[in-house]
Amino acid sequence: MPFWQRLYNTIWLAVFSCIVVPRWFSKYAAVAHVLMGLAMVALTRSNAAKLATLPVPDRLKRISKAVATVALIQLALGIALGALRHVHGVPTWAAEIAAALHLFMALAIVAQSSSLATGYDMWEEKEIGPSPTPASSGPGPGKS
Repeated sequence: MPFWQRLYNTIWLAVFSCIVVPRWFSKYAAVAHVLMGLAMVALTRSNAAKLATLPVPDRLKRISKAVATVALIQLALGIALGALRHVHGVPTWAAEIAAALHLFMALAIVAQSSSLATGYDMWEEKEIGPSPTPASSGPGPGKS
């Protein structure tokens, strides 16, 4: 599979992980959700490692490392959320705060994975490159 396609598949995995929410589906959805979380950590770490070896802009390398870190934090948060929901005596507000953080992190993974895939695709297709030098860029706004 081409690398650009793997980056776009990361987005789809994140979206499907958001859709398969154990609270709304059967008990088997919890297993699927956890497996997708594990796959997300493996995929984002693999993407970051691959990008580290390529001559891509540093911004893409930083984004890939951040997505891999957020995915790992998200996995730990998801495990904590599952525990909070199944332990008796834990206040419901604690589980709700963890659920809100879990959702926020999921949306961050979708957004940053999208940014990464698009940026890499544009770099690979030579749609972006080095910034032009000030002398060659011509007059800017408000300059004559």
